[in-house]
Amino acid sequence: MVERKKFNETELTLVLEEISKHLESEITIYLIGGLAMVLHGFKAITKDVDIIIDTESDLQNFISASEKAGLKGLTEMTDEYVDLEAQIIFESENGIRLDIFYKQVCNGLILSEDMKSRATRVIELSNLTVLAMSNEDIFLFKSITLRDDDLEDMATIAGVELDWNTIELEARKQPRSKEWLPRLYDRLLELEDDYGVVSPLR
Repeated sequence: MVERKKFNETELTLVLEEISKHLESEITIYLIGGLAMVLHGFKAITKDVDIIIDTESDLQNFISASEKAGLKGLTEMTDEYVDLEAQIIFESENGIRLDIFYKQVCNGLILSEDMKSRATRVIELSNLTVLAMSNEDIFLFKSITLRDDDLEDMATIAGVELDWNTIELEARKQPRSKEWLPRLYDRLLELEDDYGVVSPLR
């Protein structure tokens, strides 16, 4: 399999700037993956921009603006991306991929009010406010996916001082936590086996 190209902060931000030019009203989006990690200083480049949006009107506005900006919705993708259950996945002409989620990821983890309160405003554009999830919430979102890169990202994030109590409390407060908590614990065991990161939650 050919490795997809990775992009830096400037390249990724330019895509969001172009989308913002076509928005019909002000909206807010939340970064939960690679670009959030770039903006938090964990890495310099990433393949995907994972975005979660929590209102139907903002979602439709963003989708429409993305299409007007020339991004194309993907119709074919690998199993690991199908498993994400994104609302839509866009790709720019140069290969930047935007995974767009509505309220939840992998049909399980919900964007909660506590998560939104922990998020940090990182980009302010015309009609577009971009917030990045906290380290704890990025870790949690990545823990329920099956992409190999996400496990590596979890190890990277765990290299800083995480508030494990926040992660556990958020996990247990989630509406469908009993359905996907076993998946979280499986990922924590993988994290220990593959990267030697021992979580107090396992």
